[in-house]
Amino acid sequence: MISSGRASWMGVLPLFVFLAACTGPVVNLEEPAEVDSCERLIPVGIELVNDYVYTLAETDLGATDPEALPASLIALNTRGQELDARAAELECDLDVLNRRIVESTEVIESDDPVVAAFLETVRGGVVAVASPVHGTWQLDAGAVVVEGYPITLEIGDDAAQGSAGCNGYYMPVVLGNGVWAWGEGAATITQLTCNDDLGEPLLDVASSEAAYMRTFETVVEYSLQGDTLVLTGPEVELRFIRLSSSSAGD
Repeated sequence: MISSGRASWMGVLPLFVFLAACTGPVVNLEEPAEVDSCERLIPVGIELVNDYVYTLAETDLGATDPEALPASLIALNTRGQELDARAAELECDLDVLNRRIVESTEVIESDDPVVAAFLETVRGGVVAVASPVHGTWQLDAGAVVVEGYPITLEIGDDAAQGSAGCNGYYMPVVLGNGVWAWGEGAATITQLTCNDDLGEPLLDVASSEAAYMRTFETVVEYSLQGDTLVLTGPEVELRFIRLSSSSAGD
């Protein structure tokens, strides 16, 4: 609760995707619909957050009709919705954009309790947004899978891991705007020998695992097609179907 006596509109303000900070006003920016790349959405978001901070600081929300949002904030809400819509049209990687932009918001500070609450809400909401590729996936096409030994992939903030059929693997990755880059740190895979009910080694599973890992390590790009994740590399295309989603930080 805000104790200054000013009413808080935090419950009706959306958690915008694109928020950043700068030291001075931003001018002559494109309208969201005119932006043709994810990178160029960032300065538009910078202008938005600066306008929000200024508007909230200059508006006495406690003196307004509690049932009606001031016109100035309605206009900012509309612009934020336009930004979100354009980001979806451009298929921007929201996780990467959020993380870049939330770092910039750290330079904005305010003694105004409403502005401070707004910034806290925004930063918390932005950090909590998960990438749409986060979650658990199962290989559907692109490599041989032995029946009964599915190949899975779990993607988090900085790693891709799962089961290659029998053995587990862990690979550091850095994802951004469709680019799949292998991160720093050790990649690991367990070295279990998978046996059938008679104790005989499952050579077909071992062969499938080795082939999958060789292919997986060549991935350089990713894309989402509905609930299908497509990983591509030189002469490689691995297609996964979604098993579950996850939130950032899980």
